Amino acid sequence: MVKRKEAPPASSGQKDYRINSGLARGLAVLKAFGPDNRPIGNAEIAARVELPKATVSRLTFTLTELGYLNCDEDTGRYSLGPAVLTLGYDVMAQMEIRDIARPYMQELAEYADASVYLGTPNGNEIIYIEACRTPASMAIRLGVGSRIPMVSTGMGRAYLAALPEKEREAFLAAVAPQYGESWPEVEAGVRAAVAYAGEHGFAMSGGDWIAEANSAGAVIRRPDGYPVYAINVGGLRSIITTERLEQDLAPRLLAVARKIEHIARGML
Repeated sequence: MVKRKEAPPASSGQKDYRINSGLARGLAVLKAFGPDNRPIGNAEIAARVELPKATVSRLTFTLTELGYLNCDEDTGRYSLGPAVLTLGYDVMAQMEIRDIARPYMQELAEYADASVYLGTPNGNEIIYIEACRTPASMAIRLGVGSRIPMVSTGMGRAYLAALPEKEREAFLAAVAPQYGESWPEVEAGVRAAVAYAGEHGFAMSGGDWIAEANSAGAVIRRPDGYPVYAINVGGLRSIITTERLEQDLAPRLLAVARKIEHIARGML
């Protein structure tokens, strides 16, 4: 792992080379608008963000073309455009889905004496956005923000199983080189789990990622059936046995996923 270099002290007066000045200026222009979104011109924006008017003119033109600003052609004044709303939508949606899911997740975690996580896909991983745990499940130290592999976890396999076949095959082809010579074995596990999920509605992982842990995963879908979130239950194999998962906890997890889908159907 490459260690990230620390920024120079603020008192040094040195410019941090990692900061993209163009992006920073564009965001500064967007922040120049008040809560009332009163239309303002380039001169006023320039004064607020302390940039040359010519620079601001280029920025406002670009932001207008991208939909982040609206321009009144008659007055030459700008106001925030609808695309600005999309910047925070995903974060807001994740906050709302967490609030909806948390009580059901906690209830299952306490019943199972296990960990229950809610995650969202990101590339070839799942990122945990909510976690409900009990003292017995703390032995596996994962929490909100943790990243888990898609192909070797119950949650990730459930998500892959729910994808359209063409999209799933493209994903597997793209991720295969990362596993080198071990890919045939990994792929066999993934395909078996996908087939199992197609029959039972949930996917399993028995020590495929963390040797001492078992987990089961299910997905939360949009109204059109496309998976947007995944949820799992798991823990140490001494407590969360494969038999217990299959016969009790995974069906309960699937019921939790369906409850969350039903309550959140307007925001998925």
